[in-house]
Amino acid sequence: MFFAAVLFWNLVGAGLFGFLINPPIALYYMQGLNTTANHGHAALFGVYGMLGLGLTLYCMRGLTDVTRWNRKWISISFWSLNIGLAMMTFLSLLPQGILQTYASIEHGYTYARSAEFIHSPVMQALVWARVPGDVVFAFGVFAFAGFMFRAFLPGKEPASVAVSLR
Repeated sequence: MFFAAVLFWNLVGAGLFGFLINPPIALYYMQGLNTTANHGHAALFGVYGMLGLGLTLYCMRGLTDVTRWNRKWISISFWSLNIGLAMMTFLSLLPQGILQTYASIEHGYTYARSAEFIHSPVMQALVWARVPGDVVFAFGVFAFAGFMFRAFLPGKEPASVAVSLR
């Protein structure tokens, strides 16, 4: 599942959001605004973070007893991380970036990055709109950490192993 998420976030985070900020005219108005942070969050964690977690689970197959894995915790972690990341990007960072881009086009780049604009009520509301996504994401982090901890706990050996050792 984590490798499938890499494909999705590569398309959305690196592809769509990357193309949004990289054409020359977009670079002139958008570089360094929250559109860049939006691309960075979705591409960096969405692609490389999910890839790292998928590779971690692949390595865990050789280090632990897969039959004792709590697949529910992995599933909760997967969905919480992806839904939380999507909430962060689509509910907070992307709308902030779009508003900043509009301000940059209308009033100049300096105004779009000014304290006056950044601390406006709409921008502050969008900053707080990120919190639900952060909470969902954090829940996924704790679920993955819990899974990892429990995967390494010693358990009872299967009967066939215990018999063969005697």
